[in-house]
Amino acid sequence: MPDTKQDTDHLLQQLQYSQAKPTCAECGTHEPWGLSSWCPECGFYPKLGKCVGHSDQNGQSLEQPQPQTIWELIPAWGWVLGVGTLASIGVSVWGRFYSEDPGQLCLWTITQATVGLMMFLVGHFIAYLNAVSRSADFSILSIIVTPFKIWRPAIRRFPEGAWKLDLAVWGLTLVVCAFAIVGGFEFNSLFKDWGVKKTANVNLLASVVDQAKSADGEGGADNMEDALNDFAGGTEEEGSASSAKAKAAAAAQAALPAPEEEPKPEPEPVVEPETAPLQEFDCLLVGYSALPNGTIDAVLLASSYNKHLVYAGYIRGSELPDDIRQEWQKRLPKLKQKEPFVKTSQVATWIKPKITLKVSSEGWTDTTHRLIKPQFVSVLQEISLD
Repeated sequence: MPDTKQDTDHLLQQLQYSQAKPTCAECGTHEPWGLSSWCPECGFYPKLGKCVGHSDQNGQSLEQPQPQTIWELIPAWGWVLGVGTLASIGVSVWGRFYSEDPGQLCLWTITQATVGLMMFLVGHFIAYLNAVSRSADFSILSIIVTPFKIWRPAIRRFPEGAWKLDLAVWGLTLVVCAFAIVGGFEFNSLFKDWGVKKTANVNLLASVVDQAKSADGEGGADNMEDALNDFAGGTEEEGSASSAKAKAAAAAQAALPAPEEEPKPEPEPVVEPETAPLQEFDCLLVGYSALPNGTIDAVLLASSYNKHLVYAGYIRGSELPDDIRQEWQKRLPKLKQKEPFVKTSQVATWIKPKITLKVSSEGWTDTTHRLIKPQFVSVLQEISLD
């Protein structure tokens, strides 16, 4: 009987000792392991010295702290991605209002789209290299054939390596906004001053060259003014002589007796003349007049008539396209010269023979040899006499 009591006390002592000492040195639990060689709470395996798994006998998952505000709900890498995307949109909006003319707008669009495309391709290619290093299922064609699939390995490792996605998304945003927001993409502006504009016809170019040679040639007139006088039909003395002859002929005609008046026929009904179809002419810009505020009031033209360069009329500044008028208001003052390139009695600011344009008109007048109501059509390629 005393032995039985001693055995019972010994078992109680062992039980108390086992309850006081944790069964797992990793998580400190007192739960018995039973026949398992690892802790049922944390999966700690003493022989390996690490956790090999976790079994939740109660079917209860560990509670994770829940975000309280939107700032905690969005991860840090998400904020970086969003701020960069908004910045790309802001740059596009600023570029849209910063560019003053179609040329600047076109240049901004091309530059932004190029930079954005390079950023997207760099991020996409790095994501491809990351996918290839982790799986043999990808080939070089996967960059184009399965573009979304190669991003899966990178996305699974988030937030590690999130910068690759940032780079690709920012670049794609810049490309889309370049055309959607900046806009104003004009292919004509692409080829501005690249020699793609149409060239003036041969007759106008030949007339301009002949006029320049007559002014500067060794065997021609001594100076520009003399050359212009010769080209216009003689000097002032010759003009005065011809004028005197004309007056004498008119006086002799007046001295003759007036013939008897014949009965006048009945007037015929007036028929409205039909409007002649418009023709196109290539012209040279030789001068302009401006208002006190600097706005172009009119531009003066010269064109080839019977293979000679003559003053052909003018176009009002209000009849020019807004972009052309604004461009010429900045450009023409830089081309000033003292004398006109052709003979004319008009008063204007004369410019060097450089700018050519195409106009439409009903044709030439019979007496003054000028174009009838010329209208602007387009700007042609510039010429150079240097």
